[in-house]
Amino acid sequence: MTVPTIISRTQWGAKPFNGTVRSLGTPERIVVHHAAGYRASTLVDGMQRLREIQKLHQGPKRNWADIGYHFLIDAAGNVYQGRPYYNDVSLANVPRLAMGAHVLNQNSRKIGVCMLGCFHPLDQGCNDVPTPAATNSLRQLLRFLTRSYDVPASKIATHRDFLPTSCPGDTLFALVDELRTELAEDHA
Repeated sequence: MTVPTIISRTQWGAKPFNGTVRSLGTPERIVVHHAAGYRASTLVDGMQRLREIQKLHQGPKRNWADIGYHFLIDAAGNVYQGRPYYNDVSLANVPRLAMGAHVLNQNSRKIGVCMLGCFHPLDQGCNDVPTPAATNSLRQLLRFLTRSYDVPASKIATHRDFLPTSCPGDTLFALVDELRTELAEDHA
């Protein structure tokens, strides 16, 4: 199984976690989101967007311990570590993950994956389309996470599956459905 290449928190310049890291527990779901106000198509832009998202999440408006998602993906297909791992090992070692902050009051046992961009149709204000590189990275990351953490592909969801929200946008919502089906066939 291919382990995704991850841009670590140190590499993108993350600030320290505020408070005590709590365990996510045994993952049971993977939830896909989009960062509607944040786009990036290069590694440099992606690292800047992650610092901006972390500042928003840790700032006075949200006051969270850290960036809410476990992993984020930019249009170039770069995958970034969001929340810290419980122990400082590579993703290949299947580390315990810290509790995220990506589904209001429902974060326990859920791994959060966020695509940078706004994936609504044009008539809804934006129309980013997942690039082939981003789609391939999402596929690879989901494949790794489902197998490594023993999460069935049927348990890959989106933010709107839990709360009334437009996240992750209609375009990404449809892609997640396709990937869920594809990964379920891989596991069969």
